[in-house]
Amino acid sequence: MREIAEGCICCAMKSDVSQQLHELYLAYQPDIVFIECSGVAEPLAVVDACLTPVLAPITTIRSIIGLIDAQMYQHIDSYPQDIQTLFFKQLSHCSTLFINKMDLTNVEDTAHLLSKLERINGDANIQVGQYGELSLKSLLEVKNIVTKNRGTLHGRIEHRFIDMPKLETKESFIDTLDQLPQNVYRVKGFVHFINAEHIYLVQYTQGEIELPPIYMNADVPLYLIVIGKDLTHIELKL
Repeated sequence: MREIAEGCICCAMKSDVSQQLHELYLAYQPDIVFIECSGVAEPLAVVDACLTPVLAPITTIRSIIGLIDAQMYQHIDSYPQDIQTLFFKQLSHCSTLFINKMDLTNVEDTAHLLSKLERINGDANIQVGQYGELSLKSLLEVKNIVTKNRGTLHGRIEHRFIDMPKLETKESFIDTLDQLPQNVYRVKGFVHFINAEHIYLVQYTQGEIELPPIYMNADVPLYLIVIGKDLTHIELKL
């Protein structure tokens, strides 16, 4: 087990997470990697850290699991508003929601919590239990995966792998990115433009575009990773 302290994935430590995942792959080629995040982690930032241009071709996000302490949830209204907002945002992006400590709550509180989770994330696989006992099989089922090039988490955060993006001018590519809908959060990868000598690194974050040239002698694979919500319902002209 490797631990990254003194930070969270949503900020400066994101690059460290990506680096350690790459090192794990080079050393062990694991079939599955579990990442335990802090309580203040941004779900999208976690996915983003796992899908860098280097990691994307070898990575599939199989599930995002949210753990709810049923006893502590009874006091959710006493927490600061920004913490409550982050908590519900985290739950809305999860593919599995596990309600723990069910033995410490009454039936009425449990019913209220289940109803709330259904409204927040009706597509999630909601499970209940106690003592943190959650079936490993339920976490490893591949039902979330649609195709090789498209990963989806029950209609929540998705990622799409685009191999060999279409060849176009840099200006045309920027126009395409500018026209992406708001539910496309991130686009990154490597592209080559018409009449351009170098390969370019793509970094797009909802309106902000970075396209620095990459000066490398070795061949760089050309592909794009798109991260967003409900990507199956939009056409990506990339």
